Amino acid sequence: MKINDKTIMIISFICVVLGTGILYMYNIEPENKDIAKIKEGDFVVIDGIIQSMGVYKDEYNHIQKIKYIKIRDNTGGDLRIVAFDDVNNDLTNYIKSTTPTIKEGDKIEVIGTISVYNGIYAIVLKDIGDFKLIKKENYEKDIYLSPNPTNIWASKSSKLYHINPNCPYGKKIKDGNRKYFYCEQDAIDLGYNICKWCSKN
Repeated sequence: MKINDKTIMIISFICVVLGTGILYMYNIEPENKDIAKIKEGDFVVIDGIIQSMGVYKDEYNHIQKIKYIKIRDNTGGDLRIVAFDDVNNDLTNYIKSTTPTIKEGDKIEVIGTISVYNGIYAIVLKDIGDFKLIKKENYEKDIYLSPNPTNIWASKSSKLYHINPNCPYGKKIKDGNRKYFYCEQDAIDLGYNICKWCSKN
């Protein structure tokens, strides 16, 4: 049989029609699975509790990018969720969309195909619609630093904060090396201790 352009077009059309029909007949749905039972290549939907999050933050403590989210379910298995490029931007915005932000202890649902990297099970998000908050459990306040000077400050290289404008130690900190807090409790919650001189004067 001589193959010409017309024959190629007919064969291509038949392949497209058959392929579409097969995909329609075998519409793959994600399988609900426990993390402990997943294996590479599984297309799954998993509910889990956020155990830890790797995030990049700016100098005022605002989240700029998500490195990873690690979740766990009641089977004890661990799963990492990662996203790249535009999907990472969408994930970062989604994490910041609640008040307080989504964080450790919150319950989420994720859909995707399991990959394994150096023994770590992971889902690489393809679409932000495959990630959603199911239940907010952690209402711990988000703490941000002030972009403007306040009467509560610390050195960027110290864990002591100052509140007295006459503090000889606080005065030594150059403007470019200062971080400012909105309130003392924010400084304490971020692991800072009050300067001894300030506490006595």
